[in-house]
Amino acid sequence: MISWLFVLAACDSAGHAPAPPAAAPVATAATPEPAPAPAASTIAGRLRAHDGSPLRAGVFTVSRNGFMKPVASGALAADGSFRVDVEPGFYWLSVAAVDHAQAGQHLLVNGPVEVEGNLGTYARPQSPEALQLNLQFLGPDHRPLAVESKTVARTPAGTYRLDLAGRPKQAVQLRYQLAGGGGRTYNGPLADSYEPDGGGDYWSVVDLARRDALELDLAALPPAGKPAQLEWRGEPPGLRAVRLYRDAWESRVYALQRSMMRKDGKMLAPDAAQKATFAALAAEALAEADAAASDDERMLLRLAHLDLFFGHDDPADARERADWLLARVDPLDPRLGVFLNIHNLFAYVLGTADETFAARAEAWFARSEAHPDPEIALGGLSQLLYRARDRGLDARVAELYARVREPRFAGTFTAKYLAEQFDPDRALQRGKPFPDFEFPALAAGAPPVVQADRRGRMYFVEFWATWCGPCVADMHDLHAAYAAIHGLEAGSGADGLRKLGPAERPRIEFVFVSTDQSPGDVQAFRDKHWSMPWTHAFVGRGGEAATMARFGFSGIPTGVLVDGTGTIVEVGAALRGEQLLPTLERVLAATTPG
Repeated sequence: MISWLFVLAACDSAGHAPAPPAAAPVATAATPEPAPAPAASTIAGRLRAHDGSPLRAGVFTVSRNGFMKPVASGALAADGSFRVDVEPGFYWLSVAAVDHAQAGQHLLVNGPVEVEGNLGTYARPQSPEALQLNLQFLGPDHRPLAVESKTVARTPAGTYRLDLAGRPKQAVQLRYQLAGGGGRTYNGPLADSYEPDGGGDYWSVVDLARRDALELDLAALPPAGKPAQLEWRGEPPGLRAVRLYRDAWESRVYALQRSMMRKDGKMLAPDAAQKATFAALAAEALAEADAAASDDERMLLRLAHLDLFFGHDDPADARERADWLLARVDPLDPRLGVFLNIHNLFAYVLGTADETFAARAEAWFARSEAHPDPEIALGGLSQLLYRARDRGLDARVAELYARVREPRFAGTFTAKYLAEQFDPDRALQRGKPFPDFEFPALAAGAPPVVQADRRGRMYFVEFWATWCGPCVADMHDLHAAYAAIHGLEAGSGADGLRKLGPAERPRIEFVFVSTDQSPGDVQAFRDKHWSMPWTHAFVGRGGEAATMARFGFSGIPTGVLVDGTGTIVEVGAALRGEQLLPTLERVLAATTPG
């Protein structure tokens, strides 16, 4: 996704947040004047292709910040325009268009907001030796008959030939996408029609009548990597500085991060030289932020810097950032929603912080609960909840969770996630039975993976996907734990665990349920990166929503440890990363006779 991230706020002409009103004299009889009604708020735009020509097709979505259900969505008009009337508040606007990269934007709206200009194109690889395709063969009712991923080689002519001889007999159409960088997909150069995929990209759809193959020529697509050129009307000066700052530094940060990628392509693994280069880049960017013309702009640019460089600080630098934030940032500032890592920073620092700092942070969180944007308020409330739980303050947890259930938070992702962690009636919690299941096996023709077959045996279920960075980041610890509890020998060298073999008689069976696009994605990952020598099931992207609803979770990875009676004995963080092996060993010790 191309980032064109800034906000539009009700600020004064200098770009500062409005100052709080001075204290008024006490009135004994006068009736207070009613607050003026806010100006009519609209989000509107007119978007074109990268070269200024009309778009083939496009869709827009406007969502209130953090809420699951969009406020409005629909197709762009023939001239690329759209218009939505909204209440004042904080929103997320996204636009997807054929041949163009998805564009996403945070908006703090308190009046008309307008955007006009050209969308950018995908930063896809240029003429690779092989092209990966996501395929869906559709029947007469337009439902998928088969879903798969396929890699096709480049021909001497520079095109890519997809053989359709093995398609399902009842298939009348093929819906396909080309795999892109960073987990994105994009429509192909050959299509009879296009369909949005609901995730910010488009499918190409072709009729299969009288077609035995598709000849795909990437030269028919627009040039790759063209940046978006967008003009916003009503942009406050301080937040305009944030946008320009991000535009100036993001490409350099992302280029360096790509050079740090582990060979599985999901998580960073920088060496000493790369860490030093990144630290120098962060210092240069911080110096620019601190050279801002005003204290307010300096504060905003420092928060933008936190978003760009979070995760690369050592503990002392992170603590210094957090101290600065507590002293300089008003938790009720309406512009905070544009910044992504404020609460992540606090969570990182509070793990080792002293009580004095912790008390200051908790006071900041408590104030932020009054923020007018529900998602910002929930951020502070979440921090307080987790700290109360970690200290065993059950009454405090119940009090805080009751506030999460207030009507203003209904329908938000965060409230849903917190319900999965704290609701006393949640499905996944220790001591409750794990819901009955029958998952399709990953391997074609293999029997389904059924709960009834595991009675009397302990098993560890993980919902995951190859496109999920945190899932892939845990692979080393997963393989190390599997090897340790089963007494398996890893291969030699730094990558010895990657080709680990299966245990003959597992003490704890690992059952991994994939939500990937196709079984082939999982098998390719296992062949290329990690063996994952355990039981595999597959529900796919199509079954992801129903699986999450049935088992009561909203994100992956989600792990659950179940004993031989079908009772949940552990769930959540205790089954992640370095905590996994001690948790498995503790449970085995408690359940092993003698």
